[in-house]
Amino acid sequence: MNPRFVALACLSLSIPSHPQGVAPSTSAETASVSEMPFRLSSGYLIEVEGRIGDQGKLKFVLDTGATITIVDQKIADKLKLDRQPAHSFNFDRKLKWDSAILPELQFGPVHATNIMVFIGRLREYSEFAKNADAVIGMDLLKFSNFSIDLDNKKVTFRRSMQKVTVVADDPLFQCPILEFQVQGHPVRLIVDTGLAGIVFYEERLRKQVPGLRTTGRLVDATIGDRVRAKQVTIPDVLFGKTNRQVTALLMPSPAPEMLPEIDGVIGIATLKAHLINFDFSARTLDWQ
Repeated sequence: MNPRFVALACLSLSIPSHPQGVAPSTSAETASVSEMPFRLSSGYLIEVEGRIGDQGKLKFVLDTGATITIVDQKIADKLKLDRQPAHSFNFDRKLKWDSAILPELQFGPVHATNIMVFIGRLREYSEFAKNADAVIGMDLLKFSNFSIDLDNKKVTFRRSMQKVTVVADDPLFQCPILEFQVQGHPVRLIVDTGLAGIVFYEERLRKQVPGLRTTGRLVDATIGDRVRAKQVTIPDVLFGKTNRQVTALLMPSPAPEMLPEIDGVIGIATLKAHLINFDFSARTLDWQ
């Protein structure tokens, strides 16, 4: 099994716990329409160049599956940021971080000031993020709708939203959601640009799709060398007007109160698209 199949399993869908004394709000500005180049890493990761304070030419990974931006410890050390303990939840365990107020961060047209971020050693938490300086989460990405042009390797940001206040709320409030049909039944998955394939929550999927059919044999697998899963091939999956079979992981479902009405997570490479448009106001996307 490709260890990057579930690339950000330890970080995505994390629910930040704001430390005492740190205000969970910020502001950001974006231009009305702006483009920036990106590098496609491992066939699916969107890497862009960014700046934190006076440190430029940094490598940022854009991750719609992370609810909060995470900055590598080496950057925080250089900035001498004041930190407080924080944590996030990842299904069956609690992850420890530091948190800090970052004075300034910029990538392309997105310019954010005085934002709360998590601080940690990215290489210890995710294989794909080991060479990144920061993982940009939904706390910043949701300030502007954007399109990913996979043929021309550029990201286009649209629809300016200035001085938007980020309020601590349901972490799914701005997450892009994709609904499609599995064997004639609707399922809803979070779209995660930090993921290579598809992960279904097994109990929820079987509830949504009674008599779920699979082909071939089930293969035992692990997520992040820790969570047991099953690799399966599922036929009759309808993406838009295209019906095909997909290889996916089945993992234990989270607690009922966690990510309610969500049946799993899907990476953008699975769409086999040329252009993907994210609409964060509607929490949807379309592609061609």
